[in-house]
Amino acid sequence: MLKIDADADIEPIVLLKMACPSTGYIHVLRVPPDLESARQAIAWVNWGIDPEEFEIQT
Repeated sequence: MLKIDADADIEPIVLLKMACPSTGYIHVLRVPPDLESARQAIAWVNWGIDPEEFEIQT
């Protein structure tokens, strides 16, 4: 996660960087500034599902 504490917006800008495991494509998403860890941000992006609960498809 990257937090930008600038006067660029009303609140701090917090970004989550993710990589797609199948394509390698890099995604950067803005997440709420009150999140304190990448794990919390991943769960927020995935509608509250913790990363440990993700199913692996083969």
